[in-house]
Amino acid sequence: MIDLAAHRHRATDPARDFCLWPYERPSPPGKDALRTSALLWHSFEVAGNSHRMIPLVEAIRAAFGRFATVWGLKWDGRALSWEFYFYDYRREQRRRNVADFLGATADVLPTSLGAPDHVPYFMFSVEMDGQAESLDQIDLYIGNPGSTVSSGICYGWTGQAMELRNFYFFFDAVEEAGAIRAKLTESAHMPGEPEDLTPWLWPQVQAQTIVVANKRQRDGIYFSRIGVDDLMFCADRLAYPEPIRAFLTRHRDALAHHLYDVGWDWEWRDGAPVPVKGSFYGLL
Repeated sequence: MIDLAAHRHRATDPARDFCLWPYERPSPPGKDALRTSALLWHSFEVAGNSHRMIPLVEAIRAAFGRFATVWGLKWDGRALSWEFYFYDYRREQRRRNVADFLGATADVLPTSLGAPDHVPYFMFSVEMDGQAESLDQIDLYIGNPGSTVSSGICYGWTGQAMELRNFYFFFDAVEEAGAIRAKLTESAHMPGEPEDLTPWLWPQVQAQTIVVANKRQRDGIYFSRIGVDDLMFCADRLAYPEPIRAFLTRHRDALAHHLYDVGWDWEWRDGAPVPVKGSFYGLL
């Protein structure tokens, strides 16, 4: 059982989304309010790998500080995995580098990767399943000049090559509904252009921002800045493990002062989009 006292919200805690952009809290934190890190620690407990993952996140926090790293909890229907995202929008003048991460985590996450810090990335990430003995890939995110919306490109660095992985496009959920439709339906994975997009744009979820992602083998959708009840709905719809959903339900009020970000990748099966991987995010 995790120690909730170690994850209590403090008045000085910032409110930031999965891009580390600040937002206005949906409600004031109560006296028993929790940080989103409580969800992360609980996920380690559910997966049975706290002994492996906690030393890693503690090394990250020691190097980068609190609230400077975004974590993502992934679920593909079989196993949980985690991704950690490190931002520095100063790009060439950045102070948070891959080299810093590799140095900070060398004792708990061995790797032969070098640091491609010549690339003008504004963010990098590492993903792991909690069982890996070493790190074999780092993802780098760079800008996408010429796009009429906020956009980014992801490349995977393996030490031998840089592989194009994903494109991300950000839209205002209310003001850019037409652009969201156009981007979502202009896809090799979608048969034709359906009139009804509610199987993708779940009406139960009230997001401030919608992100459409084009990936190597499938497309993805992200609902950014949603409330805790919408997070719980998404966790149910994406069939997260019952202990994760139960924790959200049990601590709903203690987590209600945050806004959340949720994503899911889909495949077309039997005439409908089917989630094949879900993710939700918080701050370390």
